[in-house]
Amino acid sequence: MSCLKWYKSEETPPPPPSQRVLIIDMPDLVMRKILEEVDLVSIMKLRKVCRAFRNYIDDTKPDSKLFGITIYVRSDTIIVSYWYFLSKPLREKTPSKEVTVFYKNNKNGCDIRFGQGQLKHVNGRNAFDVFCEDMQTVLGNQKTTISQFYFYDHKNVTSNEDESNSEDESNNEDESNSEESRSLNIFQKSLELVFCRRRLGNKKTFVSQNTSSIAMYNQAFDFYLKILKSRKHPLQVRYLNISINGQDQLETLLERVDPRELKRLAINEERYDIHPTVKGELNLDILKNFGNLKHLLVLDFLITSSLESLSHILSIKGTFKKITATEILARKETHLKSWYCDYVIKYDEFTDKSRLSEMFGTPSHQTAWKFDIPNSEKNLGVFLWLSRSVMFTM
Repeated sequence: MSCLKWYKSEETPPPPPSQRVLIIDMPDLVMRKILEEVDLVSIMKLRKVCRAFRNYIDDTKPDSKLFGITIYVRSDTIIVSYWYFLSKPLREKTPSKEVTVFYKNNKNGCDIRFGQGQLKHVNGRNAFDVFCEDMQTVLGNQKTTISQFYFYDHKNVTSNEDESNSEDESNNEDESNSEESRSLNIFQKSLELVFCRRRLGNKKTFVSQNTSSIAMYNQAFDFYLKILKSRKHPLQVRYLNISINGQDQLETLLERVDPRELKRLAINEERYDIHPTVKGELNLDILKNFGNLKHLLVLDFLITSSLESLSHILSIKGTFKKITATEILARKETHLKSWYCDYVIKYDEFTDKSRLSEMFGTPSHQTAWKFDIPNSEKNLGVFLWLSRSVMFTM
């Protein structure tokens, strides 16, 4: 029988407070390794433990390991959903998790809810300031590519929800609405399910509320741009979906996005009216630098760039302010060589469309033409519709 069970060791008294070793006292290399391995939520929680942790994380800037992010802004509330990797390697097939942070102003300060945790009351601080502090840590430290980034005001979310939940009232439903509905994915739908469900009788939003929401959105957007300007390298993101108020916001943002990574871009306007009567205009010549951009969706704006300047983009859903017969001819040649998928060009003005008959010859049926595709038994069809659109189809 072992005698160890009869042995009593002297209990070592705890060291005095001045001699206790804290995590923050570990060697720098060990601390960096720990922060490399933990996920985004752990970093955010560590940062709120004490000032020493906060300063260390702000100085070393560990990678946030974001997979995706959605920022939703209204007059007194900001909701952020993070999708973050749980382990390495940081790839799309690597397991990821979602956490939603809710910031809302109250009379004495603001309320914060982190994930499924309890509501935390922060006195003397507004929701926007707390949001900015968290975003500086998350986006300022992001080093790897973000798969999807959504940043929009409340009106675009609620209008999307109304369109996706309401029944068709007409057989000739506006194409832009269906395009917007198709652009929804897990990020946007999750926000709608959790935060944006409203009864049919409570859909009216007052102009004053919209005005304050847009003011808050612009404030949040400006801070987002400030973060991007402070980064050493452009933000790497594959799918970007944003609400903007015009040309300057768009260009300032895209100048700080890595043009090699962006594959999909969706743009809509922050607005007072769900169905505006007058559309703003956007020059998208800056997208010439985004050679890997494959899909472009533009809602609420007229595209003033030439069709030719955006010819490298595989799919464009939006309305051009003006197109020409020469541009349609060039697009036809591109389709014959590249075997693009079905493609629809919407336009506001097409002053020389009568020239299509001169360029394409006699139509096979009214305003439809067919062309043989080289080294193939297929045909390319070009259709000029009364709905101010030109369609290319195989």
